[in-house]
Amino acid sequence: MHHPLLQIVDENDNPIGAATKEEAISGSNFHRISRIMLENPDGKILLQKRTMNVVFPGLWDHSAAGHVDEGEDYLTAAKREMFEEIGVKTDLEEVAYYKHEEKVDGYVLRRFNKLYKGTIDFTPNNLNKDEVSEVKWFSLEEIKDMIKNRPNEMTKGLKYVIGRHYL
Repeated sequence: MHHPLLQIVDENDNPIGAATKEEAISGSNFHRISRIMLENPDGKILLQKRTMNVVFPGLWDHSAAGHVDEGEDYLTAAKREMFEEIGVKTDLEEVAYYKHEEKVDGYVLRRFNKLYKGTIDFTPNNLNKDEVSEVKWFSLEEIKDMIKNRPNEMTKGLKYVIGRHYL
């Protein structure tokens, strides 16, 4: 299976090289992430549940998300990830850009993130079963309830996005 190199960037998000996913994470290099939140006309938010064989197994996450490959821009990566993970093609609008650093499993993840929103009026059913076990529409109230009462059922990245950009 082909594993493209990730775009490595400096502390100002300027491309400076490329690395494997493992090198990017273990070397504490800054890299880029595109995150996508899809909504339906009723204002519900589509979340995906990650499979048990990927990082953050079994947790609810953004509609789609992923690393930006070498030479790729954030929007191209967002559209690629959205199609690869949940089989959706739709217009996306950039709604946030932020730098985030956190420790995960002994590593320091240093990431620049762009958050995109899009609208669809159907439930995706062409899921990448290697990465996504299911998708489900949630109201913002249901997501807030999950954050309050069942926070271990969702990724930290999703909690961060909801807290900063929806509440």
